[in-house]
Amino acid sequence: MLVDGEVVIVIGIICYIAVRVIFALKLKYKNSFKWLKELIRMLAVIYIFMVISVTLFPLVLGDNTYGINSFRSLNYTPLTSIWRDIEQIGTAYDGDTLFMLKLIVKNVGGNILLLMPLGFFAPMLLDMYKRLKNTLLLGLLVSLSIECLQFVELLLGIGMGRVVDIDDVICNVLGTVLGFLIYKLIFSILSKAMTPSQQSSGLMNN
Repeated sequence: MLVDGEVVIVIGIICYIAVRVIFALKLKYKNSFKWLKELIRMLAVIYIFMVISVTLFPLVLGDNTYGINSFRSLNYTPLTSIWRDIEQIGTAYDGDTLFMLKLIVKNVGGNILLLMPLGFFAPMLLDMYKRLKNTLLLGLLVSLSIECLQFVELLLGIGMGRVVDIDDVICNVLGTVLGFLIYKLIFSILSKAMTPSQQSSGLMNN
């Protein structure tokens, strides 16, 4: 049986919206509900469920064939898989160089983009992540958690086509840092455009 990740996204978002609507109704009467911050929270939650859907699903239940070669799907040597793909340019897929380049860009770029929003959302929602070191550690922790869960799926034989790769962690952390730098750039531009009174009230209080 195949369990698709889209189900997780739908159920998760519905549950979140239900909880936050109740919470919003209570705060509305206290005049303390912040719509902009709530919108950012909702976008962050949608992003989290999308990451879960992409990285941990689909699951294959009732078929243990995917767990037979689990340890062949491991790479713990940095940059090995990326370099191997680069070496295969012009030889793999009947010498289709363009296809191989697209494949490398898709794999590397996809892993960089995966946690880039994390580096953007985290400092917006929690002050402790306004420091690059903390955000970087968060990205590393999230990426390692994903890889560990994927490894468990491999051992259980429920992870379809999973590959646990240290290169994914490197790209994920790089993406987190890039997301953080984008956050810093955007808010630096905004802070220069805002008046002193707007800066003192804070963007997140709107």
